[in-house]
Amino acid sequence: MKLKSILDQINKKYPENLQYSWDNSGLNIGILDSDVNKIMLTLEITSDTVDEAVKKGVDLIISHHPFMFSKVNQITNKDLKGKLIYKLIKNDINVYCMHTSYDVAENGLNDYFVKLMSYKPSEILDPVGVAEFYDAATKTTVTKEYGLGRIVRLGEGLRALDFLQNLKAALKIENIRLVGDPMNNIESFAVVTGSGAEYFEMCHQKNVDLLITGDMKYHQAIDSKEMGVMVADFGHFGTEDIFAESIIDFIRYICEGCEIFKSDIYINPFTNM
Repeated sequence: MKLKSILDQINKKYPENLQYSWDNSGLNIGILDSDVNKIMLTLEITSDTVDEAVKKGVDLIISHHPFMFSKVNQITNKDLKGKLIYKLIKNDINVYCMHTSYDVAENGLNDYFVKLMSYKPSEILDPVGVAEFYDAATKTTVTKEYGLGRIVRLGEGLRALDFLQNLKAALKIENIRLVGDPMNNIESFAVVTGSGAEYFEMCHQKNVDLLITGDMKYHQAIDSKEMGVMVADFGHFGTEDIFAESIIDFIRYICEGCEIFKSDIYINPFTNM
């Protein structure tokens, strides 16, 4: 299957132009008319995942985080990024990244996170605009709102402790950081996968009791506690490690005949002690 054909199908459902201005979603390395037979899915592209791709004969890596965020002025063996770029090109490995374009779209990462908890999103936390999306079920193009984060209105109070313990089990996470009293009841929560701690203020404005995200800073924690917004920091990795499993069925659907698999590399740089 040609790379261009794969990317065209991805862009129908998750248009690259939905990404934020600072982002670099899309084709980071690649030749559009190259043949793709083996695809590896990963949250992050690291030395280990590149080595894995080379060893397994991968033609295309699809990652969540962009491989190249900042401008690359030269490709040499003097720095890590240059070495990885050279190795990828030398081994004919294409690199495609689905970052904020996937975060904000319907049935993207935030929606998958909510569905993993057996809930249905009530609304978008931070609406950005409207766009046209391809509906595979009806084979038509539909206009829908998109934006970052999802809010769920529970309709009944749940003890935060019980709710979060269930979520920890679902995500296979042992430890989280919590701002607020776990014995309090919550009637609503919001999810912003990755780094979304700054959205505690928006949660306060929209009467959301609990924000689930990662990368919360100390002063953000102080302010959110003052506002009465509970924040559960599951970590950047903890909220986004589900990327590969969230997208694999869709990639299999559009890439019939290709071998598609999740990376075996555990890329979380942190260790709990």
